[in-house]
Amino acid sequence: MPVVFPGFSWHNLNGAKLGSIPRLDGRFLWSQVIANKKAGADMLYIAMFDEVDEGTAIFKCTNNPPTSDGSKFLTLDGLPSDFYLRLAGEAGKLFRGEIPLSTEVPAAILSQLNTSFYKD
Repeated sequence: MPVVFPGFSWHNLNGAKLGSIPRLDGRFLWSQVIANKKAGADMLYIAMFDEVDEGTAIFKCTNNPPTSDGSKFLTLDGLPSDFYLRLAGEAGKLFRGEIPLSTEVPAAILSQLNTSFYKD
């Protein structure tokens, strides 16, 4: 089963740059979902539901995480706290054939946001 993830950060594990693999406001995760669907996958594993330390969490998080002793956490860059859960839900709809395949983050999510950061 293919594994997709919203982004990644080694910062708290080894001091690397915060957000080594940027989330890109959901575009990084969605691009993996689309690539796997196009490759013929019929299911996905989204990593990881609760791994805040590594920057892969998709569960509800804050845009103002606590920090101490050099620990830093990725924020949601102003996105709603449940944005990545919603995006995971849209991935499920895509894999069940309920929404069309599109390289753009689904409009159902964007319509609930200030989408100015999605415009080039």
